[in-house]
Amino acid sequence: MRTRGWYAAGVCALVLVVSGLIAAPAAAAAPVTYYVDSAGGQDANAGTSETSAWRTLARANAATLTPGSRLLLRRGGTWAERLVVDESGTQDAPIVVDAYGTGAMPVLKGSDEESCVLLSGDHIDVLNLHVGVEGAERCEWSGFTVEGSHNFLHRNYITGASAGVYIGEQAGYTSVNSNDFVNNNVMSVNTDASEMGEEYANDDSGAFAILVHGDDSEISWNDIRGSIAPSFDYVWDGAAVEIFRGSRNWVHHNISVDNDTFTELGTETLPTGESKDPDGTADNVFEYNAVYGERARSALVTRGPYRETPDRQIEPNGPVLRTVFRNNSVYLPNEDAEGVVCDATCTDEHLTMTQNAIHARKKSAYGPGVTAAHNSYNVLDGDQYQMGDDGTGNVFDDPRFDPAAPLLLLAGSRAIGLGRQAYGEIALNGVAVGADGGIEAGAYEYVATR
Repeated sequence: MRTRGWYAAGVCALVLVVSGLIAAPAAAAAPVTYYVDSAGGQDANAGTSETSAWRTLARANAATLTPGSRLLLRRGGTWAERLVVDESGTQDAPIVVDAYGTGAMPVLKGSDEESCVLLSGDHIDVLNLHVGVEGAERCEWSGFTVEGSHNFLHRNYITGASAGVYIGEQAGYTSVNSNDFVNNNVMSVNTDASEMGEEYANDDSGAFAILVHGDDSEISWNDIRGSIAPSFDYVWDGAAVEIFRGSRNWVHHNISVDNDTFTELGTETLPTGESKDPDGTADNVFEYNAVYGERARSALVTRGPYRETPDRQIEPNGPVLRTVFRNNSVYLPNEDAEGVVCDATCTDEHLTMTQNAIHARKKSAYGPGVTAAHNSYNVLDGDQYQMGDDGTGNVFDDPRFDPAAPLLLLAGSRAIGLGRQAYGEIALNGVAVGADGGIEAGAYEYVATR
C-alpha cells in the first residue's frame, strides 16, 4: 500500500507540473570548459575558449563549476594566487582541473593563503599542475589541502611546502596517484626548547610530502623525495606519508628516496587514557613500496598504548591498531637508520609485518611484542633485530639488492621465493607477482635476466 501511495502522489505531482500549477525541477546546468591564461588572458573575457581566456585564478574561483565542467590552465603560465574549488562533481562526471597547450606545467606559487590549492568540494580531479616552488614564494603551508571526498590528484609536481598534500580529517576516499613530490622540506613548527622552555621539547612538526588526517585514501605510484628538515627536537624530521588520526588508508607502489622516514603513524590520547580520536587510527596498509637513500632514517614508525617505562605511562600518540607492512623493500645505509620501529609495548594487535626485504644500518626492526614472518633482514650484529622472536620463515642474510638498479634483487638472494602469499597482482617493477613461479620478499618481482 505504501508503494501505491507514493505512486499516486507522483502522478498527482506530474499532473500539477503539466498543468503549470507548480514549477518543474530545473534542468541540471550543462558542463562548461573554462580557460585561464596568466599572460594572454583577460578577466573581462568569457573564459570559454583559448582565445577568450581569463587571466587570474580569482576570476576562475568565482566561476560556477557544475559536474563535468573543466577548468584548464595554460601551460607555461604562473600564478601567485590560491586556486579554490568548492563545487562538487559526481562519480560519473567529476569536475576536472588540468593543463592545456604546450610547454611546462602551469605553476601555482604561494600567496597569503595557507595552501596553494584548496579542494573543499567532492569528486574533483586535478592533473598536470606544478604546485609550489622552493624558497620565499613557496606555498605558505600546504601545496594541496583536501577537505572534500572522492578527490583525485594525478601527475602533479608538488614542492616546497610543509605538507605537499594535506588530507583533512573530514576528507574521505582521496586518491593521490603518480605524482612527483620533491623537497617538501619546510618545518611548520620548529621551536628551540632550550630557549622557549621544556613544554616545547616535543612539538616540532613538518616536512611532509603527504599528511593524512582523513580516512580511506589511496596513495599509489608516487615518486617522493627530500621530505627532511633540521629539527630542534629530533635533529631531523619529515615523512613521505604521515598518518595522524587516519584509518583504512592504502599506501602502495610508491618510491621514497631521502625522506627522513617513509611513514609515521599516530593518534591522540590524553594522560587519563581518554582518546581524542573518536574512530581511532587503524587498519592502514603499506605494501610494494621502495624506501632508500643516504639521508633516510626509517621506513615505518608506529606505536602501542604504553610507554616502555616502569610506570607504563600512557603513550600520547598511541595506540595505532592493525597496521599492515608487507612486501616493502628498504635499504637505509645511514648510521642512525632503523628500518621498522613499533614501540610503546607494541604487539601483534598493532603491527603485522611480512614478506619485506630490509637492510638498515643501525637496526633492521624493533618491536619486542611483534611476531613477524617471511621477512629478509640484513643483520650484521645481534642487536640489530629486536622483534618478539625469530618468527616463521624469516631469513637473516644480505637481501642482495642490485646497486645498479636500487632494490631489485640479484640472483642468489634468499628473498627470492621467500614469500607465501600474493597480496597484489603487480610488483613495483611492473612484473606480475609470482611470474617466476615464486613470491618474493620485498616490493620487486625477481627477473632472472638481470
